[in-house]
Amino acid sequence: MRKWLINVVFFIVLNFILIIVDSTTLINNFDFGKFGNEMLQKEIFTKWFNFYETPFFNVVLFFATIHIILFPFYGIIYTVRKK
Repeated sequence: MRKWLINVVFFIVLNFILIIVDSTTLINNFDFGKFGNEMLQKEIFTKWFNFYETPFFNVVLFFATIHIILFPFYGIIYTVRKK
């Protein structure tokens, strides 16, 4: 239970940090290379999962959300295999 709570708090803090940085001029122009730039321009990050103006923040939030969704399943599998 405690690990789950830590993950949720981290997710909320991450969102606050991304909101603050996205609304300021603290964003650097990163060069992610060919693969990174193609991933940032995918439709899932430009139309479906578009919470921030910066595409990189959308990707970070996407993977954080996937982590939050999959973490309980990992805990269940770990508990079942431990018994």
